[in-house]
Amino acid sequence: MVQLVGARPDAGTASGGLPPRPDPALWPYLDAAARCIERFGLTRTSVRDVAAEAGVERTTVYRHVGSMEHIFGLLVARELHAFMEQVPAAVPAGRDGPDFLVELLATAIEHALAHPVLAKVLADEPEVVARLLSRGLGDLVQRVAATLEPLLASAMDSGLVARRDPRVVTEWATRVGLSVLVAAPPGDLRGFLGEVLRPVLAVR
Repeated sequence: MVQLVGARPDAGTASGGLPPRPDPALWPYLDAAARCIERFGLTRTSVRDVAAEAGVERTTVYRHVGSMEHIFGLLVARELHAFMEQVPAAVPAGRDGPDFLVELLATAIEHALAHPVLAKVLADEPEVVARLLSRGLGDLVQRVAATLEPLLASAMDSGLVARRDPRVVTEWATRVGLSVLVAAPPGDLRGFLGEVLRPVLAVR
């Protein structure tokens, strides 16, 4: 994955294997970058655009958040942390076992697709997403899986889902989720994910 400059060095341990959460002092630059990407697209946004949007000099943006590649990496890190904080609470009550995990993954995908920056890039520059994933997919999968693995292991210990290798299952589910982000499945999202996940996770 792209290098995450300007992140708090102690923040990575708080959310498992996620990249460190960017320092809140950098968020005005990230917010400005997000608005520019929504307006122009990722490849057509420059550090000069971000600086103008933030009302600072270009050298100030470079000094604090680096190049556009670094800025995008920081945006991804910030949104991953927001996802981990918001998405589990958004899953409707009454779901357990495999159904909870299906709903969790579906909610995560919907949350990501609703993000204006990702929606803009996916709509206008899908090749950019494919290129970024091809360069950093393995690292991203491992980081997200390392964060989710304890949750799945706890569900296995409680007998809610079948006993399997939690790291393998979380990495596999993460890869499924990322592939759905890039290429939406035909038909109902939850139906598709249920067909894929339930046979693996159902307790027999």
